[in-house]
Amino acid sequence: MDPLVVFDCEKVLPNRFALVLAAAARSRALNRGAEPRLEVQGRNTSDLALQEIARGAFSKDELAPFLFASTALTRLPAPNSTTPELRGDGCSDAAAAPAASSREAAH
Repeated sequence: MDPLVVFDCEKVLPNRFALVLAAAARSRALNRGAEPRLEVQGRNTSDLALQEIARGAFSKDELAPFLFASTALTRLPAPNSTTPELRGDGCSDAAAAPAASSREAAH
């Protein structure tokens, strides 16, 4: 991997974590058969993904999921507070009820 390509990528995606996520997603897409956006021969998918990002082969809308701006965060759906996974208890109310009643019986 050419360090100058990474330097050019950071101009497009300044956050390195976001850059890694975007490059990994594009590399997976290339491995699954997506058409390359650049005509670069003799490169593996990781290098090709970084070169595509560095050369501006993507629009801002395509890179938006990897940007940590407030506009990207407002597109997330609101969490449903009735879903057990989002409440943090990890189980449904029906499964939690017997455990609570057995604790009360022990006291």
